[in-house]
Amino acid sequence: MVIKKISMLLVATAVCRCFSAEVSQWHLTEIDFTAHQRYTNPYADVTVAATFTGPQGQSIEREGFWRGGSRWTVRFAPTAAGEWHWRTICSSENDIGLHAREGSLQCVSYNGTLPLYRHGFLRVSDNNRHFCHADGTPFFWLADTHWQMPDTERVDLCNHPEHPDGSCPFGGQFQHLAHNRKLLGFTVYQTYPHAENPHWWTKRFSQIDPARFEAIFDIQMNYLAAEGYVIALGAGHFASSTRIPAADLRRWARYLVARYGAHPVVWITGQEINAPDDRGRNRTEVWNAVAAEIALRNSYRQPHSGHQWVVDVNVRPLGDKPWHTWFALQGGHRNSGLTPQSRYAGYYHFKPLKPVLETEAMYEGINAGGVVTTGETRRSAWKAMLCGCAGYTYGAAGVWALKWDSADTRWKRYNQAISSWHAGMKLPGADQMRVMKDFFVALPWTELTPRFNDSVWARWKDNERCVLATLDNQLYVAYCYGATACGTLGNMKKNTPYEAHWFDPRTGRWTAKITVPGTINGEFHVPEKPDGNDWVLLVRLK
Repeated sequence: MVIKKISMLLVATAVCRCFSAEVSQWHLTEIDFTAHQRYTNPYADVTVAATFTGPQGQSIEREGFWRGGSRWTVRFAPTAAGEWHWRTICSSENDIGLHAREGSLQCVSYNGTLPLYRHGFLRVSDNNRHFCHADGTPFFWLADTHWQMPDTERVDLCNHPEHPDGSCPFGGQFQHLAHNRKLLGFTVYQTYPHAENPHWWTKRFSQIDPARFEAIFDIQMNYLAAEGYVIALGAGHFASSTRIPAADLRRWARYLVARYGAHPVVWITGQEINAPDDRGRNRTEVWNAVAAEIALRNSYRQPHSGHQWVVDVNVRPLGDKPWHTWFALQGGHRNSGLTPQSRYAGYYHFKPLKPVLETEAMYEGINAGGVVTTGETRRSAWKAMLCGCAGYTYGAAGVWALKWDSADTRWKRYNQAISSWHAGMKLPGADQMRVMKDFFVALPWTELTPRFNDSVWARWKDNERCVLATLDNQLYVAYCYGATACGTLGNMKKNTPYEAHWFDPRTGRWTAKITVPGTINGEFHVPEKPDGNDWVLLVRLK
């Protein structure tokens, strides 16, 4: 993604029509302004926004952000080809550098290959079950977790053993890791900045350091956008609500939306926003206010959720909030066990209907009540998908919370089983996530319905560990991860032949086809798995 920049002509008039610029559809444009007045704290004392009016009367308002000194920037991504006109409004109406400025830009159709720009930013699908692009093309969410990416991941240095001299063909450790994940088919980066970290502030919680954003965060966000990633972005960790005054936390979130709201993002508000702090206080109401701030300025109506802390299986937090459009679940790790089908069913059937995603569960190699194995990671992902999730978020020890090298003691309790980020990058579960994604996108996966042990559709010897979703009675997909797969599929077309295969979720290999003769009673007795591992059974009409 190339960022176009439009420099403002400084003239001594209140209104100035500036030259046009040509921008590809859905690509980021930066429009720079120079304030004519001085402000004690530009971050907090003045606001600037621009309204963009485009083809077919489309109108998008984007708030600007302070970039340091007297410089302000508005970022905008045009949603349709054609001419767009813009005009600014500033809270300081006497500042002729910021207020009532005008200009135009020409948007041209994108001619590249990245789906994100061919089809547009994400939205919730019309049936409220998954995500799709602006034009309705389905989007498979396969995310990699990078909590605190802007605080810990290096854009200027890489210590991967492939280049011991410190040079990196990708740029830095962050770029190396992002490149690896793209090769494995990941489509989403899930992250948030550590809002309490002093390096974001020149005056604690009341004045930001824009140079830090420029040097690190912008580079990362622009790189991810250029590679075609969607970024699942939050404003901080649950503890931020106790360490940062509520008004300052809302202003911080507002700044993040102004700076990155025209990037290809979805919003997760913050990590574990309903979790108690170290004194047992729950500050969900503060995060609700933060989410409302984000929603108010979510110009492209990109999907918006709040990353949940593990809660009772009968509780559906956040579902009734007006800003909330999808469920970002946290199933937990080894100390929580795999999420039961009943919990997924509760979210899947919640009204109003919303996409459901497992966004933190069984991160591979993490030590949380024991070290999570590759098998547990894989089982968590497949179970989530066949319980109706719109994709899955993976995480790896040493990567989810970065471990630079063996001497790095950050997050030691959780990362002790891995030596570094590059060791975590090579854990086999990441490649097995690619296997899972390839399996589903080869099917009409958005049309699958989870059956949650409905005996009309299946009767299993091990109900919890055999997970079924179907496309009516034309296609059956069952994931069996227990000791046995014995059971009976039901509600099939009578006297109609089907064919079946076992699929290995570790390797992506299929077994020989199993021909299923016409089902007199509309049933198929499932044969035992090829071995004692977890397997996927696919049965479809011939």
